[in-house]
Amino acid sequence: MTDPVVQKLTKRAQFLFVRGGLRVGRGALSVEARQRAPEGAIGIGFTASKRVGGAVERNRAKRRLREAAYKLLPELGQPGVDYVIVARPSTVSAPWDSLLDDMRNALIRLRAELAAGGSRESPKRRDKPTESD
Repeated sequence: MTDPVVQKLTKRAQFLFVRGGLRVGRGALSVEARQRAPEGAIGIGFTASKRVGGAVERNRAKRRLREAAYKLLPELGQPGVDYVIVARPSTVSAPWDSLLDDMRNALIRLRAELAAGGSRESPKRRDKPTESD
């Protein structure tokens, strides 16, 4: 079996589409995912806000995330799913093995949630007990 094709997400609309999907945070990163099609290429995008640091730190964080993603996505990514990997302030200084473990764990968790048909919508909160409580 051949590895699935990995394509970059380049347009803001693609990032916003993924934002409406599932999200899993692990240590030095957060990964968002959303099913786009039943089959096809894996979409991947990277982002780092100014919370991560200046331009140098943000670019370094994205380079590290890009390298980790291209190493793990062919094995753990699902065809037809778009992923956005979000840097956190600790992404720049996290040990490489720790960063890989965080991404691996997040991708495994997202794969399980996508397979179960998970969605971002959380159960309704109940502020007051009902009569049946």
